[in-house]
Amino acid sequence: MRIKNKTASIVWKVVLLVFGTYGLLDGSGILAGEYKTGFPNMFTNVSNLFAWGYFLLAVIWLVRNRDDEKAVTFAPLAKYIATISLLVTMLIAHFMLFDAMFQNGQLVWHLVVLHYVVPIMTLLDWALFDEKGKMPVWGPFAWLSLVLVYLVVVMIGAGPLGLNLGGGTTANVSRYPYTFLDPSISGVGGVIAFCGVMLVVFIVLGYILFGIDRLLGRKADK
Repeated sequence: MRIKNKTASIVWKVVLLVFGTYGLLDGSGILAGEYKTGFPNMFTNVSNLFAWGYFLLAVIWLVRNRDDEKAVTFAPLAKYIATISLLVTMLIAHFMLFDAMFQNGQLVWHLVVLHYVVPIMTLLDWALFDEKGKMPVWGPFAWLSLVLVYLVVVMIGAGPLGLNLGGGTTANVSRYPYTFLDPSISGVGGVIAFCGVMLVVFIVLGYILFGIDRLLGRKADK
């Protein structure tokens, strides 16, 4: 059952923003007084920055429209882009880059926040506060737009343009942010196969979310 209390929705989003702010500031090195130049190259940070901006605007919008019962979800398309992008971040980190969350045997907390806390809170924000049955059938394709833009920028930037977009898990190894995107390491075929499989998987993931949304929407109408 959807929580219709706007104060609860606002508080949830503010807490999410607090976690996101900590994760981004610590991950970028700003809290330690030394900015990491490779910080904006990682999709983890891109997706979290996008989500942080979205939820900041959503909080402002909800506060301004507090008395409007029809004002429930700010910019749904942007929200679902943020949600799917963060799910991409969480699943890839968990199944492919989990070891990177440990440094010198110690768990890095800002990585836990950015890879798990913010994505899970974003998904729960939809589950708890959004009206269900509103997702468009073409949505799962549009929700991948941030991932697609990221891949295009990285492949052109680190490829033909020769820019060094490393600085994360592959620092000093590759000018690509991830080895599975580097044709010299994974091969052209390997990169194409990885990107293709990932896009298919997350379109399927999007339609699973769409199906759940439609199911919950029908239950809410009864």
